Amino acid sequence: MNIRHLLLTTDLSDNARGAYQCATSLASKFDANLQLIHFAGAIPNLIPTTSRETLLNALEKTLADESNQHPAFEGIDVQPRLEQQRWTRKRQRTLEQELGIDLIVMSPQGRTGLAQMLLGSFADRMVRHSSVPVLLFRPVENSGTLDPRTVLVPHDFYDRPQAILPAMRWLDRHYSSTFRFLHVYDPSLSTGSQSVRGMEQQFALALKSPNTMSIEDRFAKLVDEDLQGLDVTLETAQGIPSQQVVQRANQLPADLVLLGKRDGLGSVARTVIREAKCSVLTIPTSGEDD
Repeated sequence: MNIRHLLLTTDLSDNARGAYQCATSLASKFDANLQLIHFAGAIPNLIPTTSRETLLNALEKTLADESNQHPAFEGIDVQPRLEQQRWTRKRQRTLEQELGIDLIVMSPQGRTGLAQMLLGSFADRMVRHSSVPVLLFRPVENSGTLDPRTVLVPHDFYDRPQAILPAMRWLDRHYSSTFRFLHVYDPSLSTGSQSVRGMEQQFALALKSPNTMSIEDRFAKLVDEDLQGLDVTLETAQGIPSQQVVQRANQLPADLVLLGKRDGLGSVARTVIREAKCSVLTIPTSGEDD
């Protein structure tokens, strides 16, 4: 995981500005290019063309002033970019590819300031459809920069966490992070009910087989083969996975939750990015169809 090109989103609200210092500290630390992006959104067709142009010109000037005058950007080469159309998944993916983005940084809250409104919001859509890692930054104890000393890593141990390993190495190298793997035993899997993904019951039955390695053995094997040199521990819990992950993240407290994001945005990721009090870093584990 290398950070050379950062994308910072803003809707020019105070909530969005909460991620500015984090993005600029990352840009400075890794000598990375920083793009400040604002999506203008859909402008009604009833508005005359000249008025639309005036509005877009005003937005462009406001964004330029933001990049030049906000204290968080002092001494940082910030490139403001106004996207004149509304956000779409295709446009987001195109931006990521055109600009060679390595990491998207954003606040989990925008103008509403309501965590409950995250589901279906801009932040939710950005995370769901991103082809690159997304850092949803929440300031902790008046600190506006990322300092992930304690990282919670939810993992089901059905497969190897190959997608998040580069991020773990990166966090260890630059922040000396310690990693707490968390496996949650979901009691609903033993009731015979079929889950959304459709395979959890089969996995649960397989884990009970005497020929199948326990979670502890799987973790020990992972440490020996993939996690050498990292400060890692394993915790287990029982309950609804999304609730247990949030509860543990808030109890530690964790500085960061590291999530593998497969096939869009699952229930665990949705809940964690909405309810965890710390920052969340999502890593795509598989591609989506465009």
